[in-house]
Amino acid sequence: MDPFRLTPSSRKGLSVRALIWGALAIAALIGLGYYLARHEDRQVQQEVEESELDRLVVALRENRNRLEVYRLSGQVTTNRETRGGIGNILEGEMTVRQPWSVSYFVDMGDLGLDGYVWDERTRTLLVRAPAVRPATPNIDESRQVVAYDGPLITRDMQTQLRQGVAIGARQQAQAEAAKAENLAAATRAAREAVGRNLQTPLKAAGLGDIKVVVRAPTDGQQGNAERWDVSRSIAEVLEERAASR
Repeated sequence: MDPFRLTPSSRKGLSVRALIWGALAIAALIGLGYYLARHEDRQVQQEVEESELDRLVVALRENRNRLEVYRLSGQVTTNRETRGGIGNILEGEMTVRQPWSVSYFVDMGDLGLDGYVWDERTRTLLVRAPAVRPATPNIDESRQVVAYDGPLITRDMQTQLRQGVAIGARQQAQAEAAKAENLAAATRAAREAVGRNLQTPLKAAGLGDIKVVVRAPTDGQQGNAERWDVSRSIAEVLEERAASR
């Protein structure tokens, strides 16, 4: 009997095994194709997400301007007295009423990526706005109303009186600008101004409609403020993304 000759039963066994191995190979190819397709989909999705986040980061980093958010104005009346002449025998008094104004600013350059939280699901950008700061008061000396009182006021006395009035007017305007109610009004205006200011670079970056929610440093721990405790800032997201690569 030829040992290399296959019997009908042997040939049948080989055919079954071949069919099994063929089916397994086809299943493996299908599984590999499915895995590669899913992996490619995840890569594409990740690239889309990263590209959107990167565009967001670029837009935020370009927005570094010093933003005027509020202006306060009024009139201040300042009175000063001085003595002069030989032996300081002369007395003089000066009263000045003049307009003043103070601008309040938010320096966007003080706002880093750790001050932003991006909620992709709701397409909401939460912003920790820097504190509002009043600038140096502007005293409009061109519109002064001046009154002198004294028998004789020398030039030196006038100089002293005017210097004292200038210092006093500036101090009064600064004190008015620093009042709690005026700072609160400036802070309310800052929320709206910062939100509007961010919309322009976000749209220019092709990000479409994004809701911007601004939180001031003086805001309490209620409402949107609670989300800061559980949400990662953009800076933290970028750090984690870099560490995972």
